[in-house]
Amino acid sequence: MDATDATGRNTPLITLREATVRGEAKHVVFSRINGIEKRTFFQTRLEASLHRDALLTKLQARGTEAFEQAAGMTVAQVWREFNLVRMPKLKEGNHKRLLLWWWGKFVAEHGPMDLCDIKPGHIDRFLSRPEWTGTTAKQGFDYLRLVWNWAVRYDLAERNPVLKIDVPARTTEHHLLSVKNVNRLLDLTAQNDRLRAWLVLGVFGGMRTSEVWRAKPEHVEETEILVPQTKSTDAAPRRRYVPILPALRRHLPADWDCLEEDFIKRGRTALAEKMKWEEWPQNCLRHTAASMHLAMWQDAGKTAFFLGHSSPQMVNKTYARAVRQSEAERFWGL
Repeated sequence: MDATDATGRNTPLITLREATVRGEAKHVVFSRINGIEKRTFFQTRLEASLHRDALLTKLQARGTEAFEQAAGMTVAQVWREFNLVRMPKLKEGNHKRLLLWWWGKFVAEHGPMDLCDIKPGHIDRFLSRPEWTGTTAKQGFDYLRLVWNWAVRYDLAERNPVLKIDVPARTTEHHLLSVKNVNRLLDLTAQNDRLRAWLVLGVFGGMRTSEVWRAKPEHVEETEILVPQTKSTDAAPRRRYVPILPALRRHLPADWDCLEEDFIKRGRTALAEKMKWEEWPQNCLRHTAASMHLAMWQDAGKTAFFLGHSSPQMVNKTYARAVRQSEAERFWGL
């Protein structure tokens, strides 16, 4: 190798190229910094262009020394790039809302820090807040890991510190309310139409939390409630009709206002305190409705239809023999 070749190989180079990988067209950002060559593959040209521009900006601002570490970017900057590149691909729905919520909390606490300076201890302390249960912390773990994996893939971080901590232990997910509990909750919401509607749509209608949020009085028909869109993971929006069982008809108020999380959470916390619970049991309304429905009618297919599932398999696996039929009869007679 002559001197000209050596000089050329030490000259920083960042280019956008095309390639075919296993028969599939890819966009490649090729970089050669400090003699180290890297190829990063992307599905779209937009992703590749944004990654190339980020590398060029770092090279121009801080020189080749900035590439001696994997990142050189703050937590807030990496999150901003994720929003530019990856976020537009995510469907609107609960998954995207939770991703924004968790990273909003994390950036508020650690945003100015360099990404490479975040250690497993920072993650562990962040997820160990006393007000968060194991289930909540596990959710945060998943969303922090998701963005860090993306950062590692695109050379914005050397390693994922989230993977170095123990996965938070989930609390029991399938909380079931007793008939006594439900009767008490009905008494506590007797003077609050908003909380009453939120309560009975879940516990007597078996509706998902996101479905309850979208429910409005005008969606209530003679025998069914129209849910304009099912869960956000559906490939395409589709309607669902929730059967109005007698218990739901007896307790559903004629009118109510917004049932979204921000309008409900204070009232829900107050209900939990009056029930002498440390916090509101996650998904307890829908899980109770499912178990009581299956115990009452002994028909997994009918219960799957009631819940909006496409198959009775999950119903049989999750809710079979959860409560006695005699308890279910008292529940649906409330």
